[in-house]
Amino acid sequence: MGLTSLTSVGELWRRRIRYEVARTPALLLRIGAPDLPTSPREVTREHLSGLRRSLPWSPGTLALHFTALRRFLRWAGNPLADVPDAWSVPSAAPTHRRWLKTEELARLYRAARGRERVLISLEGFNGLRRIEVLRLRWRDVDLPARRLHVLGKGRNGGKWRVVPMFPATEEVLRLAQDGQRPGDAPVMDLSRSGVDLVLQRAVRRSGLPDIGVRVSHHDLRRTFGRLANSAGMDLVQLKNLYGHVSLDQTVHYIGIDEDRMREGLDLLARLIAPLLHHEPP
Repeated sequence: MGLTSLTSVGELWRRRIRYEVARTPALLLRIGAPDLPTSPREVTREHLSGLRRSLPWSPGTLALHFTALRRFLRWAGNPLADVPDAWSVPSAAPTHRRWLKTEELARLYRAARGRERVLISLEGFNGLRRIEVLRLRWRDVDLPARRLHVLGKGRNGGKWRVVPMFPATEEVLRLAQDGQRPGDAPVMDLSRSGVDLVLQRAVRRSGLPDIGVRVSHHDLRRTFGRLANSAGMDLVQLKNLYGHVSLDQTVHYIGIDEDRMREGLDLLARLIAPLLHHEPP
């Protein structure tokens, strides 16, 4: 594509530009953009607006894609590359922790179809990370024993752990297997952006955004732990299911620390409230 002529670009970044540029036509097709460009010079502000509006990406992911695409368009001589406001990215949402309520998780599950339901079960009912779902192979699914062999996160592979299946997870995996599948075949044969689209499709169908509820992969994973703990699951068991290093990590992850701080403030409020309106003698 002529990118080898770019100067001052490391090889890793050059490969990333190639990757982002190569997938742009498929992304535009996926979001239903009109007048698909046939050359870099035909990419317009409307194409960028469609990507910004329709892709269920975080601001950081979108910024990376736009940075790579902009550099390529500048090399190709598209004047859009030098229009700063065309490449603006929405501000990141606050990084506070979120959890779904029990009825919201159930509503999402009921609205899900096919592999959407597989994804929501693995993350919302078994607490898997997105990367763990993508690494899961059919040989890792032990339906007779009702357990999953999960490869944890980590740049070079992570650690394995064995977790029992939630009943709904077992049910959807049995349906998804649909006979014999090759053991090395992925359970979710998708890219990261592909699995994001699967989740957001189910979220939109559920109507949760209409009542102000946002849902990410990590929201589902956090929700699993919070609801499991509320149902009586021991924190040590929950830590092992999560694959966490420490109990402190689990306590923070599911929001118990925040709950305890709030309880402490409520106790203080009950103690001091009568004095706030009491006139001294």
